[in-house]
Order: sequence, then C-alpha cells, then structure tokens
Amino acid sequence: MAKSSYSVDLIKQMAECDANYIRLLKLVPHLQAYRDKSFVEMAMLNNTGREKGIIEQLKNSDEPEKLLEGLFVEFCIADETSFGGRVTVEIEIVEAFKYTTTLEIRQKPVLEEWMTNPSMLVRVYHDASTAEVISYQGHRNLQPKYEQPNAKMYHSDEKMQVNMFLGEWLTHSLKVGRSTELVSAT
Repeated sequence: MAKSSYSVDLIKQMAECDANYIRLLKLVPHLQAYRDKSFVEMAMLNNTGREKGIIEQLKNSDEPEKLLEGLFVEFCIADETSFGGRVTVEIEIVEAFKYTTTLEIRQKPVLEEWMTNPSMLVRVYHDASTAEVISYQGHRNLQPKYEQPNAKMYHSDEKMQVNMFLGEWLTHSLKVGRSTELVSAT
C-alpha cells in the first residue's frame, strides 16, 4: 500500500488553535481571569451562588486559579428538535493551573439512539493564547500525523480535523447559542 503524502502544516494547526482560544474567551468569560489574574471579578460573573463563598478565598489564596475549577457555562443551541427537547452545550473548567486550564465541552441531551453527542477535553494555554483538543469522544493522545492505513482507522490528519471541528462547533455556538441562565433585573 502506498503511504500517505500528508505533511503537517504547523502554521495552519496553530492558527486554528489560536482562533479556538479566542472563541473560548468569548464563550467562557471566566478564562479572561487566567490572562489578567482578575479572579475575584470573574467569580462574580458566575451565577451559581458559589461566588459569594469564594471571593474571600480568592483574595487570600496562593492558587486562585484552582478555586474556579468546577465552574461552567451552559447555552442553548437549539430550542425544539425532532426528539422534542432543546440542545445545550456545557463548557466546564475541570482543571486549572497557573498557565493552563482544561475544559470539558459536552452537548446535551445524549442522543445515543441517533448519534453520539460531541464531547471533548480542551487544554487552554493562557501564556501562549492557544487551545487544543486533547481528547475527543474518549480518544486521547492524538498524533499530528497517522500512517495509512492504521489500526485505529484515524485519518492521516486526525488531530487537525478534531481541532477544526472544535472551531466549527464553537463558531456555531457563538452564532446561535444563548445563555440558559435567567438574567434578573436589578
């Protein structure tokens, strides 16, 4: 069998990851706190009620980024579908360090009867202003290039395709998504 002539376009891959970072900053305002260290202000943006208890902890903490773990945003991307319910996307901060944050992005409800809902882990590198998929549908450690054919049946540019899909998913969410939280008039 002939080997693939695919070569990794590092500039294109980095551009996609950088664009995904910008999209994520728009969808998850809390990520801005990791760039400018404004954790107290970002905690107040979250309406889960948790921010009241952590503001003092944030002011006194040596690792304020850890206190935002578990925060998430949810937005609706489709009100009524053929199965009768709305479709939402959740983005949760599952792990946070000084320069990196890991997000879990998942779509709900689970539609196993028709398809597998997208679910991925994304590593956000705040110092480099970039974000890349580290796991998609449970597939981890994606390589930039795969020989063809391969046992896992990956495309030769599987990593690039998954990062491009993330970009399309985030772009769609930015265009049609809206918050599921009620905004109260004060």
